[in-house]
Amino acid sequence: MSCRMRTDILTRVLPLLAASCLLGCKPVSSPVKHAALPAVQALRVHGASPQKAVFIGWYGAERSIPLAPTQAGRLTSVSVASGQYVHQGDVLASFEDRLLLEMEAQAQGEVDAARAEMNQAAATYKRSRGLDTIGGLSAGAVEERANSWHLAQGKYRSALAALTQARIQVAESRVRVPEDGWITSVTGVPGSLVGAGSEIIRLSAGAPEVHFKVPAPSSWSVGDRAEVGLPDGQDGQSVQAVIREIGAVDVTSQMQEVKLRLDHPLPVAINSLVTVILAAHDVSHAVRVPLTAVDSADQTHAHLWGLTDGQAPHLVLRRVRIVGLRGADALVEGLTDGEWIVTSTDGSFQQGQAVLVAGQAGER
Repeated sequence: MSCRMRTDILTRVLPLLAASCLLGCKPVSSPVKHAALPAVQALRVHGASPQKAVFIGWYGAERSIPLAPTQAGRLTSVSVASGQYVHQGDVLASFEDRLLLEMEAQAQGEVDAARAEMNQAAATYKRSRGLDTIGGLSAGAVEERANSWHLAQGKYRSALAALTQARIQVAESRVRVPEDGWITSVTGVPGSLVGAGSEIIRLSAGAPEVHFKVPAPSSWSVGDRAEVGLPDGQDGQSVQAVIREIGAVDVTSQMQEVKLRLDHPLPVAINSLVTVILAAHDVSHAVRVPLTAVDSADQTHAHLWGLTDGQAPHLVLRRVRIVGLRGADALVEGLTDGEWIVTSTDGSFQQGQAVLVAGQAGER
């Protein structure tokens, strides 16, 4: 092969080799990075027929009465304990009364002296009547003796009033039971100085009641029937009851206090825990969801996060209404049967946000 031909070949091949080297050395492009999607646990909900709702309540009485001295003094003794049943008129506590007893004795002495003075004035006036007509006494003297008798009567009445007041003060040095009931607390300490009106004992009296709380808004109303029994493991028959009062919604806890009036007392101590069973109301299209999925929005509504169908699910804000509780779950209205929801709410979630379903919880 001639030198000219070799030169032509090299002239054509060398550029091709250079281009091949350049192509072979080009860096490989990195894959496009995608923003990490929040991972959520999903749950498919199904219709749930409401069942009886069970709550834990406190056994008590209709009225809570604070007992306190009407006058300041030193507490000398307390004769009751918390949980004790007491009867009207029983002495619960006593205060130092030596000075009061001395005042009562002094008032009694003044009554005795005033009574003697009054009787003497009455006798003198009785003997004087008619003497002025026969000249034995002047009319002025008889009138003066009558006035002395009336004055003695006034002194006697004043002494009696003072004695009554002294006896009242002595009686008030002892705190007595105003009506039959249970002692719920004893805060007075013997030997301490207690101010007038300061509570030392609290009494529960009246018809037996049970207090408990339900999520707001409550689906029950005054007059609905309930069944009250002892906690599991304790013997005793249940007692029928009726809802007497439903309190306002607590802004912080979103709960309402319910008061039940029992048909007859339970054989337990005051402030004991009891179980309350309420019949469920008829609810349409109720589904069962975990309580962790529900977030309260205001006094009448709650919300949770639903998921759109398809390969790329997105969050959908769903407003619901709680109509009952069942263990760690809630019965809510506002969802359709078979809908997917997120099992745990998060404050960072946004409407329409794409998410990654990391797992599926067991069906409710």
